[in-house]
Amino acid sequence: MDDQKIPESMEEVAARVALMAERGFPVAEEDVIKEALRAGFQSIVDERLDGNYYTVRWDENFNALQMYDLDNAFVGEVKPEDGRPSYVAQFKQDAMGVWFTLDRAVGKVIGR
Repeated sequence: MDDQKIPESMEEVAARVALMAERGFPVAEEDVIKEALRAGFQSIVDERLDGNYYTVRWDENFNALQMYDLDNAFVGEVKPEDGRPSYVAQFKQDAMGVWFTLDRAVGKVIGR
């Protein structure tokens, strides 16, 4: 497994967890998912903007993925629709669906 590849499915998350444990760095499945979602969303944003102009971070509750510009000013965020579980929980149930959701959501925030 490529260490730099963003896990896109629960199978890839499980493989990353196993790899990290094998290397002496035990990590929780949920933490791997959180990082995958953050890194994947960053990749979507960068692709839509044709460059790295915004930085993506989780909010303090790991509910919303937030975007900040080069001056560290808040630009916008995406979060699950009301009544829907967290992106982490959604990823566990339907990883591909979450990626499509995030792709559509970023378009609404940045207009591309």
